[in-house]
Amino acid sequence: MSEKKKPTTRDIAKACFVSQSAVSMILSGRTDVHFSEGTIQLVKQTADAMGYIYKPRRKRSLVNSSNVVLVACPSLSTQYYTTLVQSITAAAEKKGLYVLTACTNRVKEQEEHYLHMAVDCGYFGVIYTYPPRAVSLLNKIYKEIPMVLVSDYNPELKLELLELDSMKSGQLIASHLHGLGHTHIAYVSTPLNELEIPRLRRLEGIKSVWRKEGLDTSLIQVLAAKKEGQAPGENKHYHTGYHLTLEYIESHPPEPATVFVGTNDFVAVGIMDALTGLGYRVPKDFSVCGFDNMLVSSFSGISLTTIEHSIVKKGEYAMTMLQNQKDLMKEGQHKSAPKLRVEYEPQLIVRGSTGKAPQR
Repeated sequence: MSEKKKPTTRDIAKACFVSQSAVSMILSGRTDVHFSEGTIQLVKQTADAMGYIYKPRRKRSLVNSSNVVLVACPSLSTQYYTTLVQSITAAAEKKGLYVLTACTNRVKEQEEHYLHMAVDCGYFGVIYTYPPRAVSLLNKIYKEIPMVLVSDYNPELKLELLELDSMKSGQLIASHLHGLGHTHIAYVSTPLNELEIPRLRRLEGIKSVWRKEGLDTSLIQVLAAKKEGQAPGENKHYHTGYHLTLEYIESHPPEPATVFVGTNDFVAVGIMDALTGLGYRVPKDFSVCGFDNMLVSSFSGISLTTIEHSIVKKGEYAMTMLQNQKDLMKEGQHKSAPKLRVEYEPQLIVRGSTGKAPQR
């Protein structure tokens, strides 16, 4: 013999000629909705007669925000930032922490909004992956919440710094190219302005070697995009390298460069595609190199000479620095503790995209 079926709110609603939602609201004691006293009594009496027992739903406990790390990045359009964020996330998971990635597009107002959110919600800490614009706000709140900057050194900021000197990176590339006999360089970049410190310092590193070798820095031609914007699904860095190279070749410069230096690997890949599309050979006709040593750079069809920036290690150690700050805050020592500055040395990775300067 089957067990008697337990009554439901649907059964009560059917018996009382009201909606099932009305039954639920009446039995749960909702005060923000209005029903006539007769309807309320009818529903309750019918529920009792049917033997219905109301069981309130368990309320979900509020999410704990103190185990969240905010990672601020300008975009996720290049493998540099996606790799860095993945590395930080993996290191955070080992500590039982969660990562919230905020793509700010380098807009100051967006940075400030996320920073206020991190403080108001009591986040574990903040990691910046690029030179911030909200400098004054960061200098106000850095003692309230652990913060680490992964970028070039900025004397205006009081944050702990995980640095890779982009000027040294430029010097390594320039010394390699000078040793191959190159004198005329085309430096191809996304927009160059005061916000893009690594791009500017890489260029300055190349120029410093040329000055040291007694070469005129006018031999270094700068090809820079005017706008930072990017449509969804596009890679602005690749397109920048591709289109600026086409424009340069089509302009027929009187003393053309023998080597193109992309401000990052994706710019460099765009350069290579433009050159090969025009029928040129890399590195026999033109050499090409970049920065960051992305995975794609090692592919056999690309084999790009580039600079290793220890992206994965930087992400891992950024979490270590954040944890150290958190521990000092718990002990009440963070205000007097010195700010830590760790510098990773860049390494030159020579591959098949660079060769001896061709004779023009």
